[in-house]
Amino acid sequence: MEKDFYTILQDLKVEIFFFILFFSIVFYQVQQAELKTLVSLLLISIWAYALWMYLQDRAKKEHSKDAKDIAVIDQVHEEKISHPEITTDNFPIKGAPKKGLVYMKENRTLMEIAKDLIFVKTFDIQKYQELLIYMNQYQKVYMYILAERYPCQSYIPTFLDARENILQTLYQLYLVIPSTFKHIYGISPYQVIERNILTFTKLSRTMLEVLENFCRVDLKEYYFPMTQPIPYDASKQKEKQNLLP
Repeated sequence: MEKDFYTILQDLKVEIFFFILFFSIVFYQVQQAELKTLVSLLLISIWAYALWMYLQDRAKKEHSKDAKDIAVIDQVHEEKISHPEITTDNFPIKGAPKKGLVYMKENRTLMEIAKDLIFVKTFDIQKYQELLIYMNQYQKVYMYILAERYPCQSYIPTFLDARENILQTLYQLYLVIPSTFKHIYGISPYQVIERNILTFTKLSRTMLEVLENFCRVDLKEYYFPMTQPIPYDASKQKEKQNLLP
């Protein structure tokens, strides 16, 4: 049942009171102000409106670009679904997920990496598709461990393997992009790749620390793979594959 006008007024009486008080003060100040003050207020209002319209336009353009990039990423993934298999030694990853990159989209930083490296598909679309699959799997394992759907001891190694797959793929991009790319497209691809490697390294370290605290503190599972850098020791060679930068 719709509310009548009187009921709406009763619900909004506090807001209405403050609006009336605010505009009363503004009206009084305007009446008491000199002409130059009124002109200044008018100019400030015009500039504020122009700035607001500019920011609105920028926001729309950024949203449009993001939507376009996400659409391209989804299209690249859909093309992979027709031949979902990939060559990888990571057993849990059997190919492109049919449901799409639903997990990767939950991680803003991974999405920014995917959008930043979207130019890679021009030269090696398969390598770019593999990167998307690895990042989706990486985020999936992370979310499932935190949701206690995956046990820590069994899936932390899987998480580390997915991280290694992503880093290997990122470093392989140096061999994919031709050296003349900058002169043709006006950007430096190697700097973009390096920036995203550093971004992912920082992100993965943070995510791993979250998992480590969750498993040890919340779940009381005190065993956790060695991931902190340690001095070189020949007796530690078996742990080398778990060391993270």
